[in-house]
Amino acid sequence: MNDRQIAKRNMYQSTYNTCLKYESTYGHIPAFTDAVGELRDILGVIDEEALRQTDTSSKGASQTRNELETKMVQAAVTVAGLMYRYAFKTKNNDLLVKTDINKNTLYRMHDVEAIATARSLAAEMNRHANELEAYGVDESLRSELEQSIADFQAALAQPRGVIVEKKQYTGNLAKAFAEADSILYDGLDKLIVKFKTSDAAFYTDYKNARNVI
Repeated sequence: MNDRQIAKRNMYQSTYNTCLKYESTYGHIPAFTDAVGELRDILGVIDEEALRQTDTSSKGASQTRNELETKMVQAAVTVAGLMYRYAFKTKNNDLLVKTDINKNTLYRMHDVEAIATARSLAAEMNRHANELEAYGVDESLRSELEQSIADFQAALAQPRGVIVEKKQYTGNLAKAFAEADSILYDGLDKLIVKFKTSDAAFYTDYKNARNVI
């Protein structure tokens, strides 16, 4: 997926999560429930096609990618834990939220999102470098995190699979995004109007979710 597709996929997920939050509000309307189900299903299709698009052409390449991902995740979690303690002691709530990261969270993210999260963590690490020395975040740990991010990102940029197959998956992905857009534009966006006055909170949260790009 390219950056725009990743942003759109995140918007789809945000919209779906918002709908789930208000399921009791629209549950009596089959058309709305069906449209939410369609959005859920197309999210699964998008993720599946995206994985196929970026899959490696050999087991060895896949193993290398997994090893580099593991190194990045371990480095990020180690640094995040030390930074969390610093944030807690200094009552830095903003940093506390940013460093509340675990392995499962990173592994569940799309590769690009995981890298972005690790880079954001590294930026905060460098911003508070002097203070963090007392918490064990030394030059060695800083270098390890930054290098692991660069290595994993480089592995993702390597050629993967047969070109023809990649084009096929790219085409399938484009179709999936078009279908997701239709589910929103021709479905949920029209149905949500019913709740503009009867449930303003649902309507507002839905509109906000739809604007996250």
